[in-house]
Amino acid sequence: MSFVGRLEDNELPELLHYISLNKKTGKLSLNRRDGHGLIVARLGRILYAASSSVRETFGNILVCAGLITEAVLAEALDRQHLLPEPKKLGQILIEMGRISEKDLADVLRQQTGLVVLELCRWRTGYFKFDSVQVAAEGEIGVDIEDFVVAGGVNTDEVLVQALTKLDEDDAQAAPSPPEEAAPPGRTEEPTRIQEIAKETHSPALRGEITLNLMRSAARLVSRGLLVVVRGDEVQGTVNFGLTEDNRETPVRSIRLPLGEPSVFSDVIDRRETYRGPLLDVPMNRQLVKMLGGKNPREVVVVPMMVRESVELIFYGDNLPAGGPIGSMQELEWAMTEASLAMEREALEQRVRDFERLRAQTAERPIDG
Repeated sequence: MSFVGRLEDNELPELLHYISLNKKTGKLSLNRRDGHGLIVARLGRILYAASSSVRETFGNILVCAGLITEAVLAEALDRQHLLPEPKKLGQILIEMGRISEKDLADVLRQQTGLVVLELCRWRTGYFKFDSVQVAAEGEIGVDIEDFVVAGGVNTDEVLVQALTKLDEDDAQAAPSPPEEAAPPGRTEEPTRIQEIAKETHSPALRGEITLNLMRSAARLVSRGLLVVVRGDEVQGTVNFGLTEDNRETPVRSIRLPLGEPSVFSDVIDRRETYRGPLLDVPMNRQLVKMLGGKNPREVVVVPMMVRESVELIFYGDNLPAGGPIGSMQELEWAMTEASLAMEREALEQRVRDFERLRAQTAERPIDG
């Protein structure tokens, strides 16, 4: 499925959160009068991000990061030019022993984050998402294949980092660019993401509600995980700080039963925040293993009440540094605001369903 619209109606964080949550595969194109951008995603993870306003060569990025010298870069470029078949510059440098696979992955993640941050500053323009097949391996058909991240990066984690940076820079105080007229010849009708998101299986996780929550949490702890309560278990969803390098299990594959004692089952039973060490019980040990194997000194676990039941739970810790966790006030306020927003959304949906049912009933012919 493809969709198109205006950034004035649906900002980029909301679009990317939707793509991540629904594990979409395709290409998101962004256009405005003074620039364009492209984000390629596979199963909700960002493989590639480019912007006309963030244009720097891959080799220069490596030099500026101090990973290679200009002489090494020149040698690698010469080798690349002489090869009979095209090969990425990063792979050549790895074969030369000048950088490691981890160095390459870290640089690509950082560059992806910089591009997404820049695109998140856009307040006007147009977007179009094309649902197309994207290769799991090899070239994906973009202009600079050197910037393709193998396996992709966690979209929600990149978003949390970008939104936190925007907060720090007080970007909202900056003057907005002038309104843009629609390009000539455009025939598509703008589609709001709220309409597209009807296929989302967890309505409570739509929009920027969870992103705002995680943004507040990122100022308190270095790692955070939002889990959703599904029947007799909890399942991982949005996260930050839980990179591929420091966890054993993909976040969306994290599942823990609520029938056995754990920090999550305890919080659900008590319906109140827990702050302290993890108790030494099997399910907590399993959670630690899934998150990388290192036991945090202190954790914070906050339940979110929606319609008098716990539907979401935030887990946070300060690994890998392991320092103390700061004041909880901002996070608890953010949880309360998110809970109220979700309850309001649920109520509005019930009203819409009632009105639709009443309209359908009024249209039915009366027999006899």
